[in-house]
Amino acid sequence: MRTTYLVANVFWLVLSAAAAAEAWRLNVGGLHTPGPGFLPFYAALLLGGLALVAMVQDLKTAVGPASTIWGDMRLGKMAVMLISLFLYVAVLERLGFLVATFLLLLVLFRLLEPYRWTTVLFLSLATMGAAYLFFVMLLDSRLPVGVFGI
Repeated sequence: MRTTYLVANVFWLVLSAAAAAEAWRLNVGGLHTPGPGFLPFYAALLLGGLALVAMVQDLKTAVGPASTIWGDMRLGKMAVMLISLFLYVAVLERLGFLVATFLLLLVLFRLLEPYRWTTVLFLSLATMGAAYLFFVMLLDSRLPVGVFGI
């Protein structure tokens, strides 16, 4: 089991290194003047970092049977998450970034991890606001507005 995880993590590390190298060739640019390689470069760095963390954790943990590793997986929650993400992509242009993201976060925070409604509303608004500030204010990106004009 450990060999499978090791091979998978090495694959993701190699893929992220290749993606980062190609993104670097596209000109990463700076924070206020991002180039075409900005997002792919930092996404590749994030992917490589996560693969490295996963590799270290896998090497530290004891090897066990697959049933103990996959036993706690809830297929219903995974299905809800996948359907929610597909619906988010489908309605993003029509509803706009703010409304669609808020609704997605409501579903994910409430159904996948049953927090109280006050917590769900606060976390959804805070996350949506942080994403809006990052993309619109900091990166000066244009996000879908939608039929509501927001």
